Amino acid sequence: MNNDLLNDFKQFIAATVLQEISGLREDIQQLDEKINQVDQKLSKKIDDLDERLSKKIDDLSASVAEAMSDNTEEVDAQLKNHEKRIGLLEQRATA
Repeated sequence: MNNDLLNDFKQFIAATVLQEISGLREDIQQLDEKINQVDQKLSKKIDDLDERLSKKIDDLSASVAEAMSDNTEEVDAQLKNHEKRIGLLEQRATA
């Protein structure tokens, strides 16, 4: 193999590798752009989900608080009724 042929072969290999790398760079840039788009969409969906879940949790907390308040009022009314009845029974027992 002479030097001219060897140099031509080196140039051919270098040009082929450079062309392949150039195509890979473009592919990588396109993939990077797609990844950024997906990341933005996911971030928006996560933010939306977080907002909806926070609202549901707030609604649930309010419902639980209201139910506890209603239950406490019922128990208080029942206790007052029992106290009144016990008082009447005590009056009858002492009479």
